[in-house]
Amino acid sequence: MKAKIDQFFGITRSNSTVKRELTGGITAFLAMSYVIFVNPVILGQAGMPEDAVFMATILSSAVSMLIMGLWARFPLGLAPCMSMNAFFTYSVVLQMGKPWQEALACVLVSSVLFIILAISGVRSKIIKAIPVSVKQAGTVGLGIFIAFVSFKNSGIIVPDEGTFITFGGFHDPNVIIAFFGIIVAAFFLVRKNQYAVFLGMIGAAIMGLFIRFGVNMDWFSFSDEVVASLPQLPKGSPITFPSGPIHTMLNETFLVSFKNLPKMLSADSIIVILTFLFLDFFGTATTLSAAATQVADIKNEDFEDNTRIYAADAWGTFVGAIFGTSNLSTYIESVSGIIAGARTGLMSVIVALLFLLSTFFYPILSLVTPAVTTPAMVVIGIFMMQNITSIRWDGGFEEVIPAFLTIVMMPLTGSIALGLVLGFLSYEICMIFAKRIGEISPFMHFISIISIAYLFTL
Repeated sequence: MKAKIDQFFGITRSNSTVKRELTGGITAFLAMSYVIFVNPVILGQAGMPEDAVFMATILSSAVSMLIMGLWARFPLGLAPCMSMNAFFTYSVVLQMGKPWQEALACVLVSSVLFIILAISGVRSKIIKAIPVSVKQAGTVGLGIFIAFVSFKNSGIIVPDEGTFITFGGFHDPNVIIAFFGIIVAAFFLVRKNQYAVFLGMIGAAIMGLFIRFGVNMDWFSFSDEVVASLPQLPKGSPITFPSGPIHTMLNETFLVSFKNLPKMLSADSIIVILTFLFLDFFGTATTLSAAATQVADIKNEDFEDNTRIYAADAWGTFVGAIFGTSNLSTYIESVSGIIAGARTGLMSVIVALLFLLSTFFYPILSLVTPAVTTPAMVVIGIFMMQNITSIRWDGGFEEVIPAFLTIVMMPLTGSIALGLVLGFLSYEICMIFAKRIGEISPFMHFISIISIAYLFTL
């Protein structure tokens, strides 16, 4: 059995082991598991039934990761994208006034278009048309963005009226938990331990339990209010989900998108569909490129021509729309599994199985707080930041300006898509200024036109 698994996934051929794949899978799952808590809450604000979204999140994520693991055989996790569910709820439903059923149909149509792009040669040509500097800058910007978000969620960074943001301070025990995890991860990284990310998260979790239950809080001078803010060992789910068969929980969202397809011919629906497609396509391209840079033996050109990886992502959104959730996307958090040593699709299968198991152990997962996952996000940022050396800083300002804007605008605007759009457009403009328009691919002109259209949706 073990030999068949090894042969199917190419574990030995990829210089990996089953143990490393298992560790990578657990690490990626812990880094991604917050989506199980957050997605129902966000989509619930759009009027969707939270219990149904909870089950749709788990099932669609598991199915899409099985496709990624068993078909594409690449170590990545997929789940409902946080920026996409926010666009779904706050822009499409609450601002535009569309019922969530119609918004879900828009997601379904965009997934079909994504599948067509993924299995055709168009997707490859579009990706290859993007200049290398913008691609690398997107990886760097994404690394900074994910670290920034984790700092914010763990309390290391807080809002400030004078300087916009500032250090949260060690009076917040979550800051101590996060920093302790980072120190543990740093120790094992320096010692070249392949499980550094996983051990950093374990260290943060242990510190959280130690602070909550094992020390004299007066010695730390923590107030009762601050101590009470720490995560409690759960007595139940933060969201009350009804017990019962899976089909009962899904009956309010399953296949709703299909029933609302006839309403997709309006102009505003077309805009929403194209926006979903744009966000999903380029967000996925950036994340997958970032993931590929962490696998030493994969060639970038081979990665860009890997139809199955992109198709797995597209099929994930299709499955999600059927079950009843917003666009799925390849999770940058799952790169933590690659950094932990995973190299094959077995990691994705393991994460899928853990998602399915989370249906029964949901309350326990509430222990995996943002402070606990911060070490993993910081390590991801460190690894992705190394791509900054691949940017052609000596290639003229027509290369430097787009790279700079892409890097800084992702974390400063909180939007991966906007950072890429500004990178695309500034590259086009700067190449025109440099009288090098003839070097720009026709597909890049098309990307610029789509980028301008996207700006009008903001």
